Amino acid sequence: MTKSIFLSLNFEFQSALILIRELFVGASFDLSSRIYVKFKRTESWGISRKELLQYPENTLGFYLGCFLLKHNFEPQPRCENHDVFHVLTGYQTDTAQEIALQFFLYGNGKRSAFLLLAMFAGYLLYPDHYKTFKKAQIKGQNTKTLHDFNYKESLKSSIITFKNTFNINQL
Repeated sequence: MTKSIFLSLNFEFQSALILIRELFVGASFDLSSRIYVKFKRTESWGISRKELLQYPENTLGFYLGCFLLKHNFEPQPRCENHDVFHVLTGYQTDTAQEIALQFFLYGNGKRSAFLLLAMFAGYLLYPDHYKTFKKAQIKGQNTKTLHDFNYKESLKSSIITFKNTFNINQL
């Protein structure tokens, strides 16, 4: 009886810590991404989710629109590429997967203060996802450089051709 009570309390404690971790990291990412956007010098695409969904079904633009619709997002001005990275790599939008995406991009050659901050948070607060992060970094290394591509000009391109060009079909 005592053992089951201890296990139950331990489980509740761990669950509370995981929830606190998610809330803390989520709030930190939200704040840091707002700051990051203010200093980012790229221009906004000026395109809505609705417009993306008008692209032909096999295009990068349509897939991006579907991703945004699925998650109830609109394109974030000056950060539209980030959602394209999700579409191309398949990483989801929960916190651990967002961090894995940053590891992928690091492996792919991207460097930014935000990326390094996300990786640091991953190492510090997500030791249970180390293997996922390492695999993501290796996948990024095995993919042709895609972090600095002009995606706005390629929204009408076939997503299959696009993935073949960048060697990301294995993801």
